[in-house]
Amino acid sequence: MLKRIATFALIAAFASPALAQQKVVCDEASIAKAEQQVAQISDGAKKIESTKELTMARDAMMANDMEKCTSHLDNAIKGMDAM
Repeated sequence: MLKRIATFALIAAFASPALAQQKVVCDEASIAKAEQQVAQISDGAKKIESTKELTMARDAMMANDMEKCTSHLDNAIKGMDAM
């Protein structure tokens, strides 16, 4: 029984990082990729909201505010996930 618990604990320790959500990186390539994905959204309201978030992300990146940029880019991506 103890061996089985140890095995499950070991599997969980290695599986957790793989299941963790990837951190959004605010850079030109990420924003460009997100813009391409937003262009394919058919839901008008989602497209408008994601576009606004991307605009705010780009503005924050240009102002060197990477925390805001990351937050807005993450919001844009989350809005696309709900498609």
